[in-house]
Parts: sequence; C-alpha cells; structure tokens
Amino acid sequence: MTYGKGPAIKDKKVVWITGSSSGIGEALAREYNARGAFVVLSARREELLNKVKSELKHPEHAMVLPLDITKYDAIDEKVEKVMARCGRIDVLINNAGIDYKDWVRNTPLSIYRKVMEVNFFGNIALTLKVLPLMEKTGTGHIACVSSVNGVLSDKCSSAYSAAKHGLHGFYDALRAESPEGITVSLITPGYIRTSITVNSLNGRGRTFGQLSEASLKGMPPEKMAIYVVTRLEKKSPLIFVGGFPERMAILIHDWCPTCFYKLARKLEPEYINTK
Repeated sequence: MTYGKGPAIKDKKVVWITGSSSGIGEALAREYNARGAFVVLSARREELLNKVKSELKHPEHAMVLPLDITKYDAIDEKVEKVMARCGRIDVLINNAGIDYKDWVRNTPLSIYRKVMEVNFFGNIALTLKVLPLMEKTGTGHIACVSSVNGVLSDKCSSAYSAAKHGLHGFYDALRAESPEGITVSLITPGYIRTSITVNSLNGRGRTFGQLSEASLKGMPPEKMAIYVVTRLEKKSPLIFVGGFPERMAILIHDWCPTCFYKLARKLEPEYINTK
C-alpha cells in the first residue's frame, strides 16, 4: 500500500480522533485544537463533524473525515486522505463506540456481534492501519478510550464490558511489543456528562432514548478533556478519569474482589430500556 505524500504540517501535532462528533471525542478535539494541534475529526455523520469544526477555536486547523469504523474496506482510503493532507499521524485516539445495557438472558448473539464490531474490531482495525506508519517513523501515540467497564463488570453490561475488557488485553499487549518511540495509552472514563445513554442498545436492539441520571451527574466532558490531554502529553499508559463512586468501585474490585462481587449482586442497573 502506497500512501500519499502530501505537505507535512510541520509546526503542529496531528491528532486523529474517532467518534469526535459529540461527547468525549468532541471534547478531546476541542482541547487539542485549543492547544495548537491539527485535529482530524472522524465519525459517521458528516454534518455533525462540520458543526464541531466550525465551533473549534482554530477551525482552520481541522479536517473533517467521515468514517464508519465497521466498514473495514474503507479504512485504507481514509488513512490515505489523512496522510495526503497532513503528511503524518502523531496521535490516534480510538474513541468511537456504542453503549449497551441489558441482562445476559435477554441478549442474543447478534447483539454481542454488533457491539464487538464497533467497540472492539472497528477500534483495532484502524490501529492496525496506522501502526505501521508510526513504526516506520519510530514515533507516535495510540490511545484508546475504554471505560471503567474495561476493568470491572456489573449487571447488564456483558456485551459492553466484554468489548472493553478485550481492548485492555489488546492494547496492553501492543504496549509491551511497541518500540520505545511509540506510546500506547488506555483511557478509562467513569461517568461523563455525555449523551452516550441516549443511543444505548438493549437486547432487542432498541435504544434507551434518554440521558441516565448517572450521566447527568457525571464529570463535564470539558473538564475530563483537560485532564486526559494533559496526561496524554505526559505519555501516561493508563488514565482513569471519573468521580468518587467509580474510584471506590475500582479500589474494592482490586483489593477485595469478593466484596465487590457481593456488592455487584445487590446493586440494580441504573438504566435499561425494557421496550
């Protein structure tokens, strides 16, 4: 595969963010752009990406690149376009994903496949195309937005947690294999004030359609982005960002697994679409 040799953006860090039409991805794009980076905005809906670009502090330092990460055959072309415009990719942030909430007994295999296609395979597919470019130059940073559910699981999170746990396994292995010049980071957010639960699927493939109370009480995405980008610039391998309940859950899970499992049995899921 031959990549385009466009004029390199020499004075700016090139940051490609998937799922950047809203939520965490949008907040990260805004923060990087405000700090002087050139951002490549990717998601499925071009009109939303154009809106995000128009509202950036430096919209001239941004590129809109519509991308459905489950359409693997189109990824080569998308990488070509970024390389033709920017000359390189300094940071790749795999953020695109979907939420899921339902009981295991209500979840058919088709739903597991759908969630894995987006949250796991689509994520890795882009990494596998960008990684050789970074290895060729000997430098680069690949970051994955996972979740607290990539560390622990609770009720009605089987499909979502399985995909996120898989990402931790993949990126931990990639980090161990990568040469010194390439950084691999896992970002594990807790509750962030985004609209992720609006499109959260249930076992019938229907969406929740509203914000959950936990999301409404979550950390503002702008605050999260400042912290995450600062940690990424320091090349932190694991970045947890969230509130006290999530921190306590991880602490109990790590130090007293039996206590955590007993607690998880008692807690009811915070939101499920029963329709």
